Amino acid sequence: MTMDITGTPIELATKVTQRARFEIRDAAWKWILLLPAVIVVVALLAIPVLWTLYAAFTDLHLFRVGGETSFVGFKNFEKLIHNSSFWRTVRNTVVFMLGVVPTQLIIGMIIAVCLNNITYGRKFFRTWFLMPLMVSPVVVAFVVGKMLFQEDIGPINEILRSLGFKGVPWFTDPFWAMVALIIIDVWQWSSFMVLMLMAGLQGVPPDLHEAAGVDGATAWQSFWRITVPLIMPITITALLIRIIDAFKVVDIIMTLTGGGPGQSTESVTLAIYRIGVKGGDLAFGSSQAYFLLVIMLIFGSAFVYMTRRGMEPK
Repeated sequence: MTMDITGTPIELATKVTQRARFEIRDAAWKWILLLPAVIVVVALLAIPVLWTLYAAFTDLHLFRVGGETSFVGFKNFEKLIHNSSFWRTVRNTVVFMLGVVPTQLIIGMIIAVCLNNITYGRKFFRTWFLMPLMVSPVVVAFVVGKMLFQEDIGPINEILRSLGFKGVPWFTDPFWAMVALIIIDVWQWSSFMVLMLMAGLQGVPPDLHEAAGVDGATAWQSFWRITVPLIMPITITALLIRIIDAFKVVDIIMTLTGGGPGQSTESVTLAIYRIGVKGGDLAFGSSQAYFLLVIMLIFGSAFVYMTRRGMEPK
């Protein structure tokens, strides 16, 4: 919007003052209109966080009839530290995370580089590879997992038997159950890596590769010395998102294995649900939730620190 600059100096000063007042009122109205949404979001975040923090220091139980909830201090956390079942779920979660995130990065990088270098069909293949993201993880776990990995009549074991191999005990062996979960998660979320890495690759100036080629650099040297450092910020962001998601996994595990066989595939989040919601022990479940938060912060901070140290010029 342009302001009329004709008139006497007094009229001009009046117009400027009125314009400034309008802008101040306009900025205030922006915050006023945003305030209800901000209050709702803050309440939805703050209330559960504060309530679970309170529950972690009490003996709160859903199914206890009568009696008052009492403050127990750090007893829930002491119980947690000495609980072998909890550390088993931590180990399962870390193994799952270490299995899916690097694999998704490698597959995502290969597909993103290939899509970035093709001329025809880029939009088609980009849309095709993003289709797994559009499907619910529960549907993926049931259709891809329950049907394809079914031990007796599943197509994967049928193909293996037709080739002369034994069927794989996907759901009855702890090792193969974890492998099945990793395969399903990699199948679905590698598309996210493709999307993020393609965005980074398309922001790399082609002139840099042309200049490197003139200087005698090979394609691998150009990729490793130019492309990788330039897309490192978006790669770190994608890895952090996937690390956090992997630590929170619960849907595909609940649908496919239920945490079994035994407790060999149970994640921390699934254990929190089993103990806090189904078992009613909200106090112990809340302490587990905060311990998971601490583990995620440690892993995330260590990853960012080591990555930044690796990016510093030597």
